[in-house]
Amino acid sequence: MSDAPWHVAVLGAGLAGLSAAHAIRRHALERGRAVELAVWEGNDRPGGQLRTTVEDRFVVEWGANAFRTGVGPVADLVARLGLQGEQVHADPAANRRYVFHGGGLHLLPGDPMSLLNFTPMSVQGRLRVMAEPFLAERVDHDESVHDYAARHIGAEAAEVLLGTMVRGVYGGDAHQLSVDAAFPVMREMERDHRSLVIAGIAGMKDRMRERKTTWSFRGGMTVLIDALAADLGDALHLGRRARSLTRDAAGGYHLEAADGTNERFDAVVLALPPRPAADLLSALDREAGDDLRAIPSGPIGMAALAFERSALRAAPDGFGFLVAPGEDLPVLGVLIESNVFPHRAPEGHVLLRAIQGGVARPDLDDLGDEALLSAAIDAIDRAWGIAAPPVRTWVGRQQRGIPQYVLGHLERLERLEGRLRLLGGLHVAGNAYRGIAVGKIVEDAEHVAAAVWDEVPAPAVA
Repeated sequence: MSDAPWHVAVLGAGLAGLSAAHAIRRHALERGRAVELAVWEGNDRPGGQLRTTVEDRFVVEWGANAFRTGVGPVADLVARLGLQGEQVHADPAANRRYVFHGGGLHLLPGDPMSLLNFTPMSVQGRLRVMAEPFLAERVDHDESVHDYAARHIGAEAAEVLLGTMVRGVYGGDAHQLSVDAAFPVMREMERDHRSLVIAGIAGMKDRMRERKTTWSFRGGMTVLIDALAADLGDALHLGRRARSLTRDAAGGYHLEAADGTNERFDAVVLALPPRPAADLLSALDREAGDDLRAIPSGPIGMAALAFERSALRAAPDGFGFLVAPGEDLPVLGVLIESNVFPHRAPEGHVLLRAIQGGVARPDLDDLGDEALLSAAIDAIDRAWGIAAPPVRTWVGRQQRGIPQYVLGHLERLERLEGRLRLLGGLHVAGNAYRGIAVGKIVEDAEHVAAAVWDEVPAPAVA
């Protein structure tokens, strides 16, 4: 192992920063390099948007509630941290998903035959989807998710099916998001098979081989955060926020903390939301900072409610429901947490989580907790009926919310990464760049760690 350590700072101890730091340290060991690692987190706890509250046997998530992965970097990370015994898998009975459309719940179609009975769409709209293999064609330019879907399955299905999915995944607008950036697998399906229907049939064996499952930890997502934080040990510095980032003549970087102290590093990973990252980067490269600030996001609010089962007039079924565009229901969707992971509520109770906000609700930050609870109760009442009030409630919000991969995102990212390469030793990590799902964030940590070490000069030969 080289005697000269490479000093690396990771700014931000959310999932992106923690997993990137873990990967950087492991890659150093594999390459026989010494590393001095420091992870700075401005808050008094790690985890960022991932946070779990366990109260009275209710397990309440404030951010993402599960992974959807198979073999690969996430499974490897769980094994390295010794967390396999903490994993819990979603109940298969919760696979059914619903859409709220026309004032009621409708089971989302899982195959072409069930699509024929999907009444939120007209007969003509359903037949247009069935005709997709005969009408599909390839294009060689980026386009919105809506335009892509409309070409393949018609405008009505694009609005009802893809528009609803985009609201549920991104809290976004299918007319604004880039299909290449937000759903690259869709472009791959078109490129390889022309037709989405044909691609779906051809990919069935691949999906079975991947064996992706929905899973979490018995104590919630914070189990992974706590394990990563413990693994970092004294390399993790809580309550330490970077105030400025400067570069010296030797190509290294100086980070000044909010308390005025200054440290030098050979490389810096900005595992921060785009705007705080831009505030630090702009002094070194104004154009890179501008590109970071141009990544929009939609605020997200969460209201979790625990009911006795008898308090709901109809038993909530499946995974939950998403709300179609244009509906007057004041939420993006409702997850039935106690159906997906039964241990998240004590016997005889139901735990529901209503997600609100997104790009269509920029005023969300101005609403009080009572308004978020009221909207959630309204949505639950209209979906299943409420006969008695909830026994417990929790309210949270993510002010920066979910990044939006709008048209031009990939070009902006390529430009940003090019300018960072010119500077050398600077990298970005997080859900604003190469994937918003928690599994993608862990996978991206491997990309970031490799990029850090690929820039490190080879040790001098004695």
